[in-house]
Amino acid sequence: MAGSMLQGYQLRSGSFTSARPVPSQARLTVARQGRSLCTEVRADNVLIANTKGGGHAFIGLHLAKQLLDNGHSVTILNDGDESRSKGKAPFSQYDSLQGAKIHWGSPSDSSAIPSGDFDVVYDNNGKDMEACKPLIDAFKGKVSHYVFVASAGAYVPDGIHAGLKEGDKRKESAGHVAVEQYLQSEGLPYTIFQPLYIYGPHTGKDCEQWFLDRILRDRPVPIPAPGIQLVALSHVEDVAAMLAKVPGNKAAIGQQYNICSDRCISFDGIVKAAASAAGQEADIVHYDPKKADLKKGEGFPFRTSHFFAQVEKAKADLGWQPQHDFLSDIKQLVEEYKSSGRLDKQMDFSADDKCIASAK
Repeated sequence: MAGSMLQGYQLRSGSFTSARPVPSQARLTVARQGRSLCTEVRADNVLIANTKGGGHAFIGLHLAKQLLDNGHSVTILNDGDESRSKGKAPFSQYDSLQGAKIHWGSPSDSSAIPSGDFDVVYDNNGKDMEACKPLIDAFKGKVSHYVFVASAGAYVPDGIHAGLKEGDKRKESAGHVAVEQYLQSEGLPYTIFQPLYIYGPHTGKDCEQWFLDRILRDRPVPIPAPGIQLVALSHVEDVAAMLAKVPGNKAAIGQQYNICSDRCISFDGIVKAAASAAGQEADIVHYDPKKADLKKGEGFPFRTSHFFAQVEKAKADLGWQPQHDFLSDIKQLVEEYKSSGRLDKQMDFSADDKCIASAK
């Protein structure tokens, strides 16, 4: 049974302004005093330092949406050049963030950091000390919570335990790890989150798109053998929802959390699910990555090994539950791909041809 599920599809793994009304969803802090019940609406002033590209950029957009819906005030400091980025996803959606303040500038430049008193800071930008230290130092001793969005890619793969767990060994050479250690040594009220692969609207990096590029053009899909490797594909709204659990949550201070779906899917399963949603047959070609003459960055978009993690700690500490899973979302993802106009674009499949040739 385990083998068939691996090859098939999925496997379960373990200061706000008075002009802006506070929605009913705002966090409530409830305290009993004698026989009376006092409620206090919590509305924090939040700064999100957001990256200018890659697979994490749209986290900032969706996090801002959720924080605004929860009644918080949001300021985004986005790395990069506004004139070059504003027309691209996810930054083209910033106008939809009603009430948010958007600043452009490098979070590593202390002069670019917006003035004001912030309760919570999210660093969804830096990957090393050079990028992160100025922001950390600027808010040391000034915030109730400092959140660093790191990466599960900084775990050391041990070749034995496939499901990553908080506390597993981290790569000492990784820039993320140096930042994590600095947050700890400086005594900030930190929380560290470690995302895996993310999909969803307004992404700036391919996930399911890579597979649909081939399936919808009736091309074979080259998959690293044996194809039963498991990955967690997480919807960006679920990622943002976990991050949005931080304001006011003292249980999260000093903790690290994996962020990913609590379901896994195999490489072959992604192809089969996408092809089924598109009404087509899956054409999979398994190849040995060691035999394909590929340059760095060419070919398959994921690691060629298992890559998923346990999220029970976040469920217990933060009260988080994912609302999405890839199989439920894939039909909509196919429709979004078709309507995006990407199917009309010319694609370079030369790396595919190398993989397929090596499999013969």
